[in-house]
Amino acid sequence: MNNINNSVSGYTINRYKNHQRLLGLDGLRALAIIGVTLFHMFPDAVPGGYMGVSLFFVITGFLLAYTTGLEWKSGRFNIIRYYVKRIKRIYPSMVLMLLVSIGVFYFYAPDVIAAIRPEAQSILLGYNNWWQLEQNADYFTRIASASPFTHLWFMGIELQYYAVWPVILIIFFTLNAVFGKKLAIGVLSIVGLVTAGIMPVMYNAGVDITRLYYGTDTRVYALLWGAVAGFAKAFSVEKPSERSGSNAIGYFIFIFGLAMTILSYMFLDGQNALVYQGAMLGMTLLFCLMLGLVADNGMALGRWLDNPVFKWIGKSSYGIFLWQYPVIFFFSHMGWDTLPYYYLMELAIILVLTIWSDAVSETIIWLRLPYSWQGLAKAKCAVFLLVTLVGCSVAAFGFKGVAESAAAKADIISEIQARLQQEADEQERRNQEAYELAKKQQMEQVDLNGIVCIGDSVMLGSSNSIRKVFPGCYIDAAVSRYVGDGLEAAQQMAAQGRLGNVVIIALGTNGPLAGGPRYEEQTQALLEYLGPNRQIFWVNVYAPHVKWQNQNNEYIARMASEHKNVHVVDWYGLISQHPEWLTKDGVHPDDAGIVQYAKLLHDRVAETLAEQQLAAQEN
Repeated sequence: MNNINNSVSGYTINRYKNHQRLLGLDGLRALAIIGVTLFHMFPDAVPGGYMGVSLFFVITGFLLAYTTGLEWKSGRFNIIRYYVKRIKRIYPSMVLMLLVSIGVFYFYAPDVIAAIRPEAQSILLGYNNWWQLEQNADYFTRIASASPFTHLWFMGIELQYYAVWPVILIIFFTLNAVFGKKLAIGVLSIVGLVTAGIMPVMYNAGVDITRLYYGTDTRVYALLWGAVAGFAKAFSVEKPSERSGSNAIGYFIFIFGLAMTILSYMFLDGQNALVYQGAMLGMTLLFCLMLGLVADNGMALGRWLDNPVFKWIGKSSYGIFLWQYPVIFFFSHMGWDTLPYYYLMELAIILVLTIWSDAVSETIIWLRLPYSWQGLAKAKCAVFLLVTLVGCSVAAFGFKGVAESAAAKADIISEIQARLQQEADEQERRNQEAYELAKKQQMEQVDLNGIVCIGDSVMLGSSNSIRKVFPGCYIDAAVSRYVGDGLEAAQQMAAQGRLGNVVIIALGTNGPLAGGPRYEEQTQALLEYLGPNRQIFWVNVYAPHVKWQNQNNEYIARMASEHKNVHVVDWYGLISQHPEWLTKDGVHPDDAGIVQYAKLLHDRVAETLAEQQLAAQEN
């Protein structure tokens, strides 16, 4: 029971008589989970902490190959026992976290879990990464699916890998039996190298980087490279190195790798193209080297990393990983992320839940209290049992939340789709009418070039009301539009002679405007194309469940301060005070909201232009 390991990889090193226990792997897990946790808690300060995920993949691949490889060699591998062990080590903690989290949201934020069943199913069946990609491919579900379980895309890849591992193991040992271990390891290395090339090949300036980040095909190379190292270790003869020179080189490589890991955590932003063009691949290779050095019993690295603090963090890393995102999401959703010391509160709750869920999971697996809890006083055991009783009660409501969610999301999405589809069907006809009216106005008023609007589905849903306050305006709004499409829309208007002197832009709900070179270049390209002589009114963003809302609003305000012809339309300030004007998704305005949206546009444009005319007359 001392060997139960609750890390993300979910494995314990088997202590075969002829193999020494591998030290230091808990320390590497600690390094990985520290990066991931800092990234989730401080995404701006530690923008590259997600690299810890690649380290987890390498460790998983290594341990899976090492432990099952030894079992296969000794004739102990049993496929049924293999799957039972994976289930016992992964699912109790994950199911407990899932149900307790859903139970808490059931009481405090039922809108978050209004349609949780499809997501819960994807998590439990191990395809959550592809499920999330499918949601992101569809605008409506992306907005409706802001989730406390977003981080479990990682477990989707791991579970898929666990499922197919016996097949890989059979192929490997077949090659080993026929051609020898060098060729078998070489073939696995080549397969890993080929899959490593998928991400750089797929990347281009316009690609959805989420597809590259979440895809099993684009991330499996880290697991395969870890497996190469694991098989190499399983076949090696344990002889401590007698060459101090080689040890010195090894220590230098490890220290260099540790320094590069810290630097990547601090500076390697996930929106940087270099990440997908080779930086992630390079860091993964470095992680493999570091793991190989730590696993070398002839070096002291494993003993150094096996200090009590790193060892505890590493052994608890699975629970820390599971609980951190739901806790952080809950604080943000409840508006508690403005409280003093809330980071410490989050961390304390995450650690307490980890300790509790690890203990409950071991109790479930072994049908008795964990070994480390056996000597507890009766009072402490009573507290544990009381907390567990409360947790199970909350989990019961989590189960209720899953059972009741059924088609709620489908209802929300269909309502929005029906509204927007109706507007989209009428858009082309109304645009032609607006163009004719705009031409008539230009004939009557030579200096009026008309008003044009470029936006996403928030503007599309409000287009009828906008035309009422701006007769003759031309609107080009579309579902799922992000800032990169804004330039093309403006160019098409210019080619048709429809680009006026007043441009209203509502882009920023569907993706960042800044925060990475690609997004900022697209935003600035649109501004440069419109030029300094047009009056640009940029509507800020209200989408509280997307991470770029505040970032985009700050950037829009900064654009207005840096460009005299750019003006902020404060939709966020208005609608955040009137959530009753929104549809069920909490982003799109309802019938009352679209009237207020159009009125806000009219009043902001009219007041600004009036002020400019008065100023011109005074001069």
